[in-house]
Amino acid sequence: MEDVLEYWCFLDETGTPDYDPDSKPYFAFGSAVFEGDHGEEYMKVLHARAARTGVQSGFHASHDSRDTKQCFFECIGGMTSVRFFATFMAKQRAYGYVKQRGNLWLYKWTLYNHTGALVNELWDGSSRIDVHLVVAKINLSNREKAVRDAVRDVCAQFDRGRVRVIPHIWDSNSSAGLQIADYGLWAIQRHVLSDGAKSGHYKRFIEAKMGAPVWYPWGRV
Repeated sequence: MEDVLEYWCFLDETGTPDYDPDSKPYFAFGSAVFEGDHGEEYMKVLHARAARTGVQSGFHASHDSRDTKQCFFECIGGMTSVRFFATFMAKQRAYGYVKQRGNLWLYKWTLYNHTGALVNELWDGSSRIDVHLVVAKINLSNREKAVRDAVRDVCAQFDRGRVRVIPHIWDSNSSAGLQIADYGLWAIQRHVLSDGAKSGHYKRFIEAKMGAPVWYPWGRV
């Protein structure tokens, strides 16, 4: 029986999928990717969480205290098998006809670009691979179904031949992988938006684990 390589890709988003000139200039997806069994890395997250009495709902970079951030970034820094990837879409560079397609289309197009780039990085062109694409659940009833359908549709477009892309939508509070992706993307976004001025966490804990340079399908602003 032919061996199948298995990848777990945990995705997080940042910015808003809209064209509001007052919002952040990029909408982005970032991912934390593990090949095969990564239970040992999960145990590191459990130990880090157990050491912080205030972390009842998991780690979330935008809300955690400075001490908690330091704790979890050091946890990530000790991981040997995670790789980070990110796709940043420069919203103000979108053509008019693209903007007319609406905000959900921007979400889906960014996800499509990120997934396609991931598959290109992970697949050697001949092996059989299973790519588990794990996206955080959105707890907004008016958007939840649309996002779920978009994730499934994007995965279906890359699920062919020797590549299987399997969609999963999980609660980030209970997924160590999604929390790792959240922290990685938080650091990458600060690095990108500050043009390197706020890159302390990125330089110390994330940069060496980047699987590829940040992808900018629409260029930079």
